[in-house]
Amino acid sequence: MIRIFSVFRTFTYEWLSNQSILCNLVMITVQKEAHSPVMKRKIFVSLVLILSIISCEGPETTVTNIVGRNGSVLRKAEMSYTGGELTLADFNVPVDSTWNLADSMEISEKGDTTWFLFAEKLFVSADAINEAYLADTGKNSTVTRTAIFRRKFKWFTTTWYFAEKCDRSLIHGYPVTDHLSPAEISFMNLPEKISDELVGGPDSLKYRSLIDSIQQHTEQWIMRSLISEIIEDAGAICESSGKDSLTTEILRSHEPDFYRLAAEDEDVEKIATTVLGEKLYEKFKPEIDSALSVTDLKFDRSWLFEDYTLQIVMPADLKSTNGYSMSDGTLAWPVTGNHFLTEDYLMYAESSDINYWAVFVTLLFPVLVLFSMQRFKRS
Repeated sequence: MIRIFSVFRTFTYEWLSNQSILCNLVMITVQKEAHSPVMKRKIFVSLVLILSIISCEGPETTVTNIVGRNGSVLRKAEMSYTGGELTLADFNVPVDSTWNLADSMEISEKGDTTWFLFAEKLFVSADAINEAYLADTGKNSTVTRTAIFRRKFKWFTTTWYFAEKCDRSLIHGYPVTDHLSPAEISFMNLPEKISDELVGGPDSLKYRSLIDSIQQHTEQWIMRSLISEIIEDAGAICESSGKDSLTTEILRSHEPDFYRLAAEDEDVEKIATTVLGEKLYEKFKPEIDSALSVTDLKFDRSWLFEDYTLQIVMPADLKSTNGYSMSDGTLAWPVTGNHFLTEDYLMYAESSDINYWAVFVTLLFPVLVLFSMQRFKRS
């Protein structure tokens, strides 16, 4: 039986592969096991020191939402790739032939070719974007993504709120804040372009040390979250089977033992027989295998997710956001599988503007009232 806990592929490496400067450190080998009933992928991750910068990414994708005051959204998707020509199927968000499309290519002085594909479409509302997400059958269609727009009138001011949300993959995983520090989380939430600049800048040693810390803590977070999810899935299936000797509560009481053995890279059968005993494991083996399959499907939403950068341009003056403000005023977020592994990933921005006409009316009204009263007295 394969080693289930190696399948999580350490999201640190998943995240590192999203950083073009750092991906030269990562080599991922995937071995298919066609006869395994669960968790069919087995992954060995090795760190390889390469002195030159080598890109190991697929197409780089940026999605920009330009939000209008009336709730319409001009949505732009841009891809660049050095590995060959691009098609609509390469986009990490739903794009079809109804979009305005354009492509181009660029050859550098060294003779390297980069292909570009651009797409643009005006959506009348956030609901129209959500309809596109619901109809999507592309590479990221298993992840529930939602666009949200709200406009609020307060007489003197009008506020606009726009957000995109990715629903979490695991229901019973642990918050990332349980394992990563605020500084580590802040670095992970930087757009790729900014993190690349920091790692390649004068403080590169500082940020490489931070990445090592992120790697260690991310391994613990992913493994503990997977174990927690498997416990809940296995407990629910075992309890519903009519067999009364293995419950979620019992499995949860052994969580530290599961984690210890998984950290030692033991396989599923050895972990289960060591913790539960051979007799109990054999009795519930079908249910445990089913639970592993269920967890695997949920985990795949994050594991197989194709990353991209999301950008938002708001009307009026920015009031609040959890995004990174780029030099041109655009707000940016990295969208990767680990960002919504155990928690919903909300990327939002809120802006506001003064309703000067309301200010004018408010100031004018008492003047008109006073003028009317004076005319009334004279009459």
